[in-house]
Amino acid sequence: MPVLRSRLARVLYDMRLLRGRLEQLRSRLERRVESLRNLGAEERLLKSYINALDQVSYAILVLSILEIKVENVLTLGTMVHDLIIVREALRELSRRVRNVPEVSTVLEDLSDSIGDIVAEAHIKVDGAQLPMYREAARKIVEQAERQLRRGSIATS
Repeated sequence: MPVLRSRLARVLYDMRLLRGRLEQLRSRLERRVESLRNLGAEERLLKSYINALDQVSYAILVLSILEIKVENVLTLGTMVHDLIIVREALRELSRRVRNVPEVSTVLEDLSDSIGDIVAEAHIKVDGAQLPMYREAARKIVEQAERQLRRGSIATS
């Protein structure tokens, strides 16, 4: 189990690294949106930047939530089934941010890494339980989406 624990720590590190990169990208996009607004840019161009900003902000929030789940598994050594929820949430997030291919690809890699850890840890998931895990993952992703909408993500 120590090997799996170190691999899970690596996945957590990669998640944090991705979130840091996304935060930098968000900052650049925010500056670009502000610049386009000041220049009176075409509405269609402005909307495309705002959409990208929204997706990046969304990915940052979901990753933050999933990092906490992975941290809990690492530090508490409990709730290993939460890894299945994290894997499913990463898959769902990847589908929802397909317009940012670099992010989508990294999310899929993270999901695959967690899937490998789940398989190697012999965490049993019967077919009847999988929909429950997917629903929990979908709720995490949708909760982040609602939270961002309430916070008016990209200064629309």
